[in-house]
Amino acid sequence: MLQAERHHKINELLKANGSLLVNDLSLMLNISKETIRRDLAFLEKKGYLTRTHGGAVPVGNQIKHITTPVDQEYEQSGEAFRIRSNQNTDTKIKMAKKALAYIEPGDIIMLDSSTSSWFLARQIPDIEITALTTSLNTIHALACKSNIRVIGLGGEYSEKYESFSGPLTESIVKEFSINKLFFSCHGIGLTTGIRESNENQARLKQMMISVADKSILLCDSTKVERRSFCKVCDYNKIDVLITDQLPSDEYRTEIGWNNVKIIETSRK
Repeated sequence: MLQAERHHKINELLKANGSLLVNDLSLMLNISKETIRRDLAFLEKKGYLTRTHGGAVPVGNQIKHITTPVDQEYEQSGEAFRIRSNQNTDTKIKMAKKALAYIEPGDIIMLDSSTSSWFLARQIPDIEITALTTSLNTIHALACKSNIRVIGLGGEYSEKYESFSGPLTESIVKEFSINKLFFSCHGIGLTTGIRESNENQARLKQMMISVADKSILLCDSTKVERRSFCKVCDYNKIDVLITDQLPSDEYRTEIGWNNVKIIETSRK
């Protein structure tokens, strides 16, 4: 069920019942209690309801009518794929060329929906590998290469990101075992680790990392110290960091202590 649809159903159920418990909503909508709590918190923030101990009630006993999908905030976090695909292109091409050294015939690889992974997909030669991805653009980039077996990982489609995510995608990903994951992120910090702009992407990338023998992060320097909403993981969960440049030796030391191989394209 889409987030907007859930929000409207919760709205209608509260209108009909006056108040409901999390357990009741979970059973009525066949959705986990964790998801219901997250939806209630979001709706309360927007002024549509008031959370109570274990449930929710309408604001002032009169539920506000939801006229537009209130989950737009989820979609609005982060930039659209088409915008990002035109940013830092030279840097992403150089990172992709370094990443190619980690792809060998016979590999089973996974590529996330980032533009960095898309640049990599365009560089991959027509060799016998299996590539799994959530990105529609990456599927198109690999489809013309006859020796590459391409597996699209479906789920809830985002027109903005031109990719799939959500619980269904996560459940599909966890069924696989792959050799190498290539992924990017919204931001990194010295002490805050690897981060994403929204919780859907954070959870999906956590799942991807969990099924990969080796995780390779492609992260250009514009993402260093960028404020990002959700934590994906600490540095000890990845094996290789490919970037154009880290800002300081402090970063190199911190990340290196986590047994991460650092490749900076700007350094000889």
